[in-house]
Amino acid sequence: MANMYPKNIAEYLPEDSEKVVYYALKSQLPKSFDVFYSVKWTTYEKGQRIQSEADFIVASPEYGFLCLEVKGGNGIEIDENNHWKLIDHTNGDRNLSCSPYDQAERSMYYFEKVYTNTNHIPYPGIYAAGVIFPFFAVPEHKSIDHRHRDCTIDCREMNHLYEKIKKMFRLWAGRSYGFRVYRENQHKALLELIRQKVALSAAAGALVQYKEHQLQVINRVQDNYVYLLSNVTQFYMKGGAGTGKTWIAKKMAIQEVEQNNHKVLFLCTSPTLSDNVKKDLAMNPAVADKIDAYCVSQLFQKISTNFENYESPIYKGIEDSISTDEVYDAIFVDEAQDFTEEWARITRRLLKDPEKSRLGIFYDDVQIFRENSFGNGFGITGEPYLLRENIRNTANIYSWTAEKTNLGKDVIVNPVEGPTPATENIHEHLQMTHRLESLLKKYIDEEHLANDKIVFLLEDVERFEEAYPVGIAKWRFTRGEPSAANEIKISSVEEFKGLESDMVIYIHSPNSTSNMNYIAYTRAKYYLLELVRRYS
Repeated sequence: MANMYPKNIAEYLPEDSEKVVYYALKSQLPKSFDVFYSVKWTTYEKGQRIQSEADFIVASPEYGFLCLEVKGGNGIEIDENNHWKLIDHTNGDRNLSCSPYDQAERSMYYFEKVYTNTNHIPYPGIYAAGVIFPFFAVPEHKSIDHRHRDCTIDCREMNHLYEKIKKMFRLWAGRSYGFRVYRENQHKALLELIRQKVALSAAAGALVQYKEHQLQVINRVQDNYVYLLSNVTQFYMKGGAGTGKTWIAKKMAIQEVEQNNHKVLFLCTSPTLSDNVKKDLAMNPAVADKIDAYCVSQLFQKISTNFENYESPIYKGIEDSISTDEVYDAIFVDEAQDFTEEWARITRRLLKDPEKSRLGIFYDDVQIFRENSFGNGFGITGEPYLLRENIRNTANIYSWTAEKTNLGKDVIVNPVEGPTPATENIHEHLQMTHRLESLLKKYIDEEHLANDKIVFLLEDVERFEEAYPVGIAKWRFTRGEPSAANEIKISSVEEFKGLESDMVIYIHSPNSTSNMNYIAYTRAKYYLLELVRRYS
């Protein structure tokens, strides 16, 4: 049985013909084969943006790779001007923009070229292309579009895909068949290249339709949690990175306003996260005025009589200076694992009725920066409700993170696939500079990833700012949100807790803790690169 990407095609809303081909490839090809569905990429020609897609890429360590286009319907008509029409008795006939054979071959040559340019050697395996018509038959000896018959698979051959695919490889290899040397590391490089394209296209919006469908499912699940806990006055909810804690906390805060007209406090430790929550709430004016969103330092500035006398970030002893008449009908705390027991007691004091008012505490006991957490400060009894399904990171990122840190192993991974994260050791400042410049050039200039889709996470953000006060080449670094096309966001790991980015470049020393690494790794949705700084 082949390795399929994604694992579950149904969530990607495929055509019936693609679904049939997917399951046929999965069941008939051996486990050494990797099959990628709907691989998309973007190129620019003469200033024009061109989006392309391969329906399937079949990769074999024995042969190479094969690009397949799939056409459903009940038949094909081609006129004397090579205009193609798909005959479809169910959904109606439609004209095709080009020959599916041309389309498959363009995909084939594109990946051959990208491999050669990336690895600086010609692709050593066989590269092939073909078309599958799963619902109708093509005359046995008829060539279509001047292609050899072995470039075609029709409905009668759907039970013999392995043999047909081997014939395609043999045809495209020509006289070199059986004489090529295709090494394991070269095949792994091909697989990573395809995964990179999957991740980059996802970051650029290629999975919008899938994500919208997934979001509908997520919303239903989260709404069920909100409903389940609607009669639970005070509770803990525990979940690993990317399991939706912040989303559920925001939904509960909004529900308290909409259903009960309550005054609500959303509280966290990160000013960046609290600012993002404020922005989200501002989109809903009907509730925004009834919900205060603060980080701990912002709250203490407001309710402490002499805030400046207490040392950041712990503010030890500040409980004695709290003086406020402002209380809340409901409080929801996100990233509560970073709260001290004193902060937790202060939070409970802000409830209108400490016993009957709503209090929801969301935390992850893996993402801890401080040794002493909230203890019994919140005054809640009972076991936490659990969130287990990761909805942020690709399967490759989360599985790699759990294996490398030995943390968060009880989380169910996201079905979206992507490239395996990479770790590079950097031994001097000049090497770091050149590497960062080349990465920004590759992903923004060449792969056309938007600059606001990339974040540099740093173990020591102040040191980085001192090293690059005017940026690198044309790129400038900002702690805020990028406001120009040449700006890249930088952040400490702690400041970025609860947040996410399509691509994360994480720079740290070899001595960073597993907890910090886990938090940094799991901020990346699609693409993660780790640069280990091995110089002082």
